[in-house]
Amino acid sequence: MRDGTQYGAGPHTIDPNKAIIQAVHYGDGGISSVQFQDGRIVDIADAIAMTEAGLIEDVNTGRNREGEKTLRSYPDGDPSNNLSNLPRF
Repeated sequence: MRDGTQYGAGPHTIDPNKAIIQAVHYGDGGISSVQFQDGRIVDIADAIAMTEAGLIEDVNTGRNREGEKTLRSYPDGDPSNNLSNLPRF
């Protein structure tokens, strides 16, 4: 069972109640905030908490080399929707 911190294929669903990330903002070497399709912007800590609560579509959390939590795209074979390939704001 995936606990939200394991990297792996996730359940792609279309849930109208979940937020979808449409753009990312980088700062200090990584994503510092995200923008949702409805225009809301949240910082990375809130986005991670929302992801772990199941409120954001098509992302999960993981840890970087320093042990800090990060957002990750589910590997679905489509690089166009990876967080690193989304528009920046």
